[in-house]
Amino acid sequence: MFKWLGKLFGTRTAVQAGRENPLLLASVKKSSIIYSQIPLRDFISDKVRDELARQLYLEIHGICSSSDPVAACREKLAATMVNFASYQVLVIPPAPEEDSSGLRAQPGISGDLKTYLVRLAKENTQLRSDLYGMMGTLTFVTVWDSVLQLYWKTYWVLETLNAVRVGLGDYAENRDWYKPFLHAACANYEHIYRRELELPPAFDDEVANIATTAYSIFTDVVLSGAENPDAEWRDYYKDCNIPVPHFDT
Repeated sequence: MFKWLGKLFGTRTAVQAGRENPLLLASVKKSSIIYSQIPLRDFISDKVRDELARQLYLEIHGICSSSDPVAACREKLAATMVNFASYQVLVIPPAPEEDSSGLRAQPGISGDLKTYLVRLAKENTQLRSDLYGMMGTLTFVTVWDSVLQLYWKTYWVLETLNAVRVGLGDYAENRDWYKPFLHAACANYEHIYRRELELPPAFDDEVANIATTAYSIFTDVVLSGAENPDAEWRDYYKDCNIPVPHFDT
């Protein structure tokens, strides 16, 4: 799928430099593995796949070539995480259906938003823009299929960037901050959607205001350069009695 690798930059020197970068090579390999494990091929053509893969390569190359690769990676990861969360909370099924993401059991995530897909596709400005041109008649089936396509495209990008992050050593050994960041972004987007739908918050009433504010700030902590964003975020809000997520790994 990366057969175009040697044609990207137009000169042998640039291509060879890319091929000799171990982080870039490891990340490209991981990205290819990720693609093989997800159903994105059911939604896009080989031509679209190759173009997405090319864009991903350029993203990774840009990070590796940056004067501060960790900061560059965090910036791209954060932007992609927020975008991914906007789809993730829409595909989590309501109970008692199985939730493969494991997020529905975490604070602020309900699994109820899938029911409102068509309404959100009409009323949420960003989602309406993302879906523009992807479908004809606005029905649950057409919106669902389009959201799934966007979900898996963004998942591929996000997991690839996460592989770069790990390759850069930007993670915590004991309790990494990637899953808490995913949860925070999803809790924040769930709150945005619920507010637009005029639904009550997914948090208990007594902590709803502080919890929604706290989770919206997690992205800022990531971009601040904190060594461990999750640890710093939890320490800042330790006396606020807000519910926090728990992950087994």
